[in-house]
Amino acid sequence: MSIVRTLRILASQRPSTPSRSVAAPARVTRARPGHVPVTWIDQELAATGTIVHLHGGAYVSGEQKAHWSWLEEVGRRAGAATAMIHYRLAPQHPFPTAVEDVLTALDGMGEASLLRPGRWVLSGDSAGGGLALAVAQSLAQGHADSPALLMLESPWTDLPARRDGEDELRRAAARLYAGGVPSQDPRLSPIHGDLGTLPPVHLVVGGEDELLPDSRRLHAGLLEAGTDVKYVEIPGQGHTVAVTGEGPDAQAARRTQIEAARRVLTLRATA
Repeated sequence: MSIVRTLRILASQRPSTPSRSVAAPARVTRARPGHVPVTWIDQELAATGTIVHLHGGAYVSGEQKAHWSWLEEVGRRAGAATAMIHYRLAPQHPFPTAVEDVLTALDGMGEASLLRPGRWVLSGDSAGGGLALAVAQSLAQGHADSPALLMLESPWTDLPARRDGEDELRRAAARLYAGGVPSQDPRLSPIHGDLGTLPPVHLVVGGEDELLPDSRRLHAGLLEAGTDVKYVEIPGQGHTVAVTGEGPDAQAARRTQIEAARRVLTLRATA
């Protein structure tokens, strides 16, 4: 099967919900702010605090079981509501659809008073991390309500590096997502955007992650721009260690994320 055909199959995925083993159905709700699907866990806690997540998947694949397990645990242990935005995927919906879908969903969630100033976190892993960074830059430029924390893991920050990299699947996905848009566009490669107007950033990456150079460059750029950043590099671990990893190192990475969210939202931890 060709790479392009594989990506088209991946992109045909419909928005999922967490399995019963992850979250009881009574805890899960689906909404469509601005016609963009959003799945909530424990939405009744939104008035207290919310973690909004943008899943990875190279812009062509939807959320996986590991994303739900991670999101449920982080939200439950931080004492916050959580929401997964199901942005549309390439190749059927190339750039800038993902950025526009997320901004539309956030706007609708804000209008419904589900995201309150200073009481929400925007997070993303892998391609979703790059998307979260681009969205946060757009929010800052538009003087809209920004998240209290930007929580990133193994983010795609420089699309040319993915288009020209060694991983064939990521290379093809990056090209399908960008289409004919120059990949230096900051909304595609947010490392080239304004890093000085962002909220505090919590950045996690594995020491053996193939995207480690992206995270190190982002960390350096944030420091240079004067942005408050907490950088966590987990030695010996690979891509998205907190979301997809197992064992003590993965749990240690998750704890840093939970503590960061709890600190900015001033929430009480749960078991």
